[in-house]
Amino acid sequence: MIQRRTSSARSVSTAFSDTSFDEAHGIRKVSFLNNIQNAISIAIILLERLITGITFVLPKSIISACTRTVRLLLNFEKTNNDAYDKLISQQDSALTNDAFLQRIEQLRTACSFEELCEINGFVSESHLVQTKDGYGLTIHRLNPETNGFKSNGKAVFLQHGLLMNSEIWCVRIRKDDNIPFRLCELGYDVFLGNNRGNKYSSYCKDADIHDKKFWNFSIDELALYDIPASIDYVLKLKSISKLTYIGFSQGCSQFLASVSVNRDLNEKIDKLILLAPATTPKKLSNWLINSIVNLQPKVFFFLFGKKILMQSILFWLKIVYPPLFIKLIDIPNRILFGWHSNNMDILQKFVAYFHLYSTTSVKCVVHWFQIIRSTKFQMYQESLLFPSFEYPIRAAMKIPKVLLVYGMADSLVDIDVILHQLPEYDSADVEYLDSDDTSSNDEKYEIKLQDDLSGKEGLESSGDQVDITEDNIKVNEAESRMLDSADMGHKSIHIVGVKNHEHLDLIWGNKVENKIIQRVVNFVVN
Repeated sequence: MIQRRTSSARSVSTAFSDTSFDEAHGIRKVSFLNNIQNAISIAIILLERLITGITFVLPKSIISACTRTVRLLLNFEKTNNDAYDKLISQQDSALTNDAFLQRIEQLRTACSFEELCEINGFVSESHLVQTKDGYGLTIHRLNPETNGFKSNGKAVFLQHGLLMNSEIWCVRIRKDDNIPFRLCELGYDVFLGNNRGNKYSSYCKDADIHDKKFWNFSIDELALYDIPASIDYVLKLKSISKLTYIGFSQGCSQFLASVSVNRDLNEKIDKLILLAPATTPKKLSNWLINSIVNLQPKVFFFLFGKKILMQSILFWLKIVYPPLFIKLIDIPNRILFGWHSNNMDILQKFVAYFHLYSTTSVKCVVHWFQIIRSTKFQMYQESLLFPSFEYPIRAAMKIPKVLLVYGMADSLVDIDVILHQLPEYDSADVEYLDSDDTSSNDEKYEIKLQDDLSGKEGLESSGDQVDITEDNIKVNEAESRMLDSADMGHKSIHIVGVKNHEHLDLIWGNKVENKIIQRVVNFVVN
């Protein structure tokens, strides 16, 4: 028999986890193992804070000596990339005599979006947008006419993911592999958004960036204010009625949440492209990340405060020897998310990882933890006394053309859940792409009326049709009979699953220029 706990014991246990609930007695139950795991997680977090604090006060001479030692050790490490090995082992001479490696170093050390564009031969603009709640957001623009290309009068808006900024779209080594540059050359006016709280959006008329009030925002505010303000600004600036939206990771989630509560956005988007949409991430198998996810908000706020999340990364970015910094990103990603990054070239990491992180609020991550625990794409839950509100994507979204691309080895994307959240479509098709350069192993299926679509990797096909039983995406038979294929009311979705690809692979992977980038560009153009 389970004994009733005292109020003090109950407050301690609920502070650590909400893994189970005893409805008969109205108390939380936390296993001994869970408490041990939570304690270890907290200890690791505190250890990182301690190491950062000690390093911060160390004399520069000691930090320089440590850097020289690490550099000496890592110079002996060989990879399968000769250019990278040359850059690391012969840095000064390599940068003097090798134009390609000079470009690599320029991209890595670029301090801003503007500088990244300049390296690639583009001129960018910065626009300031004010939200209804007083935050100032920077939108970067690539104007085709300013860059010597004929404008087609259309606009594309790109939105980054969690802990990122607009730079993530422009750090692929080859210029032509960057989606914004490709679209600008084709005559599209390209706009790149930045969430409140990142390096480009640090202004609020009612709060200083050092105040807790400034950082009191979750995904809800990004959806309620940032996305509508950004899109409306672009439409007004261009004097157009619609644009194409491209989101990566949380950039997808923000839009889907936004259209759920701002349904007029349906009339402002002609095409929607979702890259690695993480609306309701899977519960991960790693005990460490799961124990952190299950921490109650008050514990997480105690550990990280109520302002900027992981500000220490920006500190380490400045002082750590670049090859070591790559390892400091790869190792936690592998431990926490199971990402092996096998599809990312070491030189691409050398560039991209130095533009990967930007600031956001602690509350945003706490919001994600609530979503993972509840397995619902919900609004931020201030109190357990009141039920959470789930974003009604299926009922709200009416965008006619959707492209959804996901990595089939992505631990953050639960494709079955996402497809269930999306509305009905008049037609749908799915592709499973092999991870190599060839298309010989790619599979493409047309989903016929009344067929259901599953995102599982082990699908079997019968002729040209997928044999599926799960109820994920539904094709609307009644509407399809009424609609002509040329009718503007026709709603379609194209789904692309890339085998053996993880989250970041979709934007920075070795072979995505033909598998993904070209499909994105074609979808925008056609």
